[in-house]
Amino acid sequence: MGKTTPLRRLQEQLQAVDILFEVLDARLPFSSRHPKSLELFGPKTKLTILSKSDLADEQELNRLLAELAANSSAKAIPLCLKTQKGQNKLISLALELTAEKRAALARRGLLPRPIRACVVGLPNVGKSSLINWLIGRKKAAVGDRPGITRGNSWVRIHPQLELLDTPGMLPPVSFDEETALKLALCRILPDDHYEVDLVAEKGLALMAEKYPRSLDIYRSEPGDSEVKLVQIAEARSCLLPGGRLDLHRAASIFINDFRNGKLGKVMFDEIKR
Repeated sequence: MGKTTPLRRLQEQLQAVDILFEVLDARLPFSSRHPKSLELFGPKTKLTILSKSDLADEQELNRLLAELAANSSAKAIPLCLKTQKGQNKLISLALELTAEKRAALARRGLLPRPIRACVVGLPNVGKSSLINWLIGRKKAAVGDRPGITRGNSWVRIHPQLELLDTPGMLPPVSFDEETALKLALCRILPDDHYEVDLVAEKGLALMAEKYPRSLDIYRSEPGDSEVKLVQIAEARSCLLPGGRLDLHRAASIFINDFRNGKLGKVMFDEIKR
């Protein structure tokens, strides 16, 4: 038997499901999508989950949702997985998108069965968090079912909807420099794929361009003065032996402040006007 690759396992999972829950980071609604998603998923019915919506620029997020709403073939829902809010809406959208599928099964005289869903997306966008958020502790696993890829385990999250309890793993891919920067800043790229100092420097430039007031927490006085790692090191007393500024520590502070939402809500991808 050949080695099971992420692509082969994903293909097996796609054969077994009726709808995909594609998870994207709400701060990077385009950059956090796998570049070959159209090729990988084909015509499979899909619901877009914009995770970490609590960290996203609300005005830009609403503009994005309006753009998607104008396209009847695209459905998206913003979610903050820190609360249970939005579960019923997600399930309702999934059933709405698969209504034709369920009707087709009924016309063929097949026994009614729940629609099957699988969560897909890049690493660290929130796939496992979404699965845990949907499954909870009270849902019952239904296990392997006849006609479903062997080894898959399903959990009933609604009388008409079952969820695969493991996420679909997309094949590795490389990104252009600008996209990789944004993915690293939002912790979607693994830590060993980038240099902290470089990501922090470019991240500061990006914040200065799009959200300049957010950097006031590093300024001695609010204003338009440029903020670099030197200013952060001075503001946070990042010192090495001998009194030298610790720029690496300053870089880590900036990145952690950004990821924890201390610099405010952001969206780095451009939305069509």
